[in-house]
Amino acid sequence: MCGICGIYNLAQDPLKDGVAIERMSRRLEHRGPDSAGFLKLPYLALAIRRLSIIDLESGDQPLANESGNIKLVFNGEIYNYRELTSSLGERGHRFRTRSDGEVIAHLYEEVGLEFATQLNGMFAIALWDAGTRRLVLARDRAGEKPLYYWLQGNTLVFASEIKALLEFPDISRRLDSEAAAQFFLYGYFPESKSAFQEIRKLPAAHLLVAEKGQVSLSRYWDLRKYLRPPGLPRPARREVLQLTEELRTRIREASISRLVSDVPLGVFLSGGVDSSTVVANMSELSPGNVSTFALAFQEKSFNEEPFASFVARHFQTRHHVLSADFESLKEGFDALLHHLDEPLADPAVIPTYLLARFARQRIKVALSGEGGDELFGGYPTYMGARLAGYYQRLPQLVRRQLSGRLQKWLPVSSGAVPIGVFLQRFLAYADKNPPERHQSWFGVFPPEQLDQLFLPDRLASWPASRQALAPTFRVLEGACFEDPIAELLYIDFHLYLEGDLLVKVDRASMACSLELRTPFLDHRLIQFAAGLPTDLRVHGFQSKYIFKKAVEPWLPRKILNRPKRGFSVPIARWMREDLKPLLEQVLEPKRLRQQSLFNPTYVRCLLEEHWSGKADHRKALWALLCFELWHERWANV
Repeated sequence: MCGICGIYNLAQDPLKDGVAIERMSRRLEHRGPDSAGFLKLPYLALAIRRLSIIDLESGDQPLANESGNIKLVFNGEIYNYRELTSSLGERGHRFRTRSDGEVIAHLYEEVGLEFATQLNGMFAIALWDAGTRRLVLARDRAGEKPLYYWLQGNTLVFASEIKALLEFPDISRRLDSEAAAQFFLYGYFPESKSAFQEIRKLPAAHLLVAEKGQVSLSRYWDLRKYLRPPGLPRPARREVLQLTEELRTRIREASISRLVSDVPLGVFLSGGVDSSTVVANMSELSPGNVSTFALAFQEKSFNEEPFASFVARHFQTRHHVLSADFESLKEGFDALLHHLDEPLADPAVIPTYLLARFARQRIKVALSGEGGDELFGGYPTYMGARLAGYYQRLPQLVRRQLSGRLQKWLPVSSGAVPIGVFLQRFLAYADKNPPERHQSWFGVFPPEQLDQLFLPDRLASWPASRQALAPTFRVLEGACFEDPIAELLYIDFHLYLEGDLLVKVDRASMACSLELRTPFLDHRLIQFAAGLPTDLRVHGFQSKYIFKKAVEPWLPRKILNRPKRGFSVPIARWMREDLKPLLEQVLEPKRLRQQSLFNPTYVRCLLEEHWSGKADHRKALWALLCFELWHERWANV
């Protein structure tokens, strides 16, 4: 795992600031503390900070083909590099190293811009073709590895993290107000936008090609091609059994492929079905030699560690547990303010960081279960979507009366599963169309409340509520779905997984120089899951139905049948107690008025309702706190 960056003058004039690449590289040292490498030409500079995982001795970058006319730096792992090396060797290619990255140069030499379609892995690549004077940037299919860029005039600057881009002198820190509105719905920055107006993300599964003074973006992989078409008959029992067997095989293959390493590795274990499945597959290959890592919370409703310990005992792993209290989590939050160079309103990034730092004392690579819920239907909102279909059949008058009565007695909770909040949002948005309903249930602020949060003159001329939903409807363009739940799974894969979960695990792990691998994001497994009948993913009100059937021979029934619980922290209570002084300071009305972005009266109302226990505004207040602390550190410069 590494950090990469570069500067390119499209007109091939000398670079304006040739030493900026060295400053950019230093900003990425946490991603790759083992070595630094550079490629410097008058009009091009590439840099790499390397965390050595495969071929520790000779795998330093930049890497090249035999002639040296194709060179590259890359962040990630190519899991099928051995097969590619063998096939390319049969076609006459000769390799200098045993690294997984060198195969990219030879593959590009063989097939050109089609090279990314043959890679199985997670990657962000910058490749220079001296023969055609072409610069190619590529990002993996799911978006596991980040790549940001800035393009003004003839200058293209790119990096694994925004903080490295900000070392380039011409890049503005001006806030993107439209992206900010979207952040307060999603809790992250969806699609290609970033918090900064001039900085963009290279989308997952895309190439950026710079040649002949022009820059173009193109998609090389499209999940829409693998979706199950509407109208197909329900599979017979025999076909379901075959699909279950095939899924079991694909899960095992994806897990095994992620074990290639020349350094120690382990598993982040929550005791849920996804991480337990990864442990089961590792234990099959190396019984008694698997290292697992878990976090224990003091508050019972947030503590999954007993399940993790149960799984560890079952598979006889070397289990390591880190206890987390408010002080350690607050310390982790403070440390992350440096690494999160754009805000992320997912509090789970804090325990993920603490767990990564804890694991890094013993291992250099960890496996995790991200992706399983988006592929196989693990979130309660999917069951909510099914329930909404029944709810909508009730007469409107009955729905109105039911909603009014329930709203009066729904409890306010500080626990990990705030049933009252869930039911309030269900009743408020059950009549919306599925995508809008889904984001309103799942989001930080429901769309229409964004118009109350922001001061009108800080946004575009159209309402924030409409701006915020635009990415959801854009991502759906050109796709056909078997049913509404398939539509929601597709949305979450392209938005929530890429924009939140993968950002969370990348920043938290790389802040500790730890590589994190996600077996469920093997693109072959993604394609297979997309083609499954929705009813096999969410069967009635059973989540991850076929996935659990596939892993049933591997896991104890206690783990298979346990309810879904997210990896979170008790922020609702903290914001009424330990974090109250910080909230008071950061969201103080005078300070907000000076910033001229949020409505101070509305924000104060949220605070008072939460502190008094009248409402649970944990998500909204956490997003505001994260944004304000980020803005003070990164945008107010």
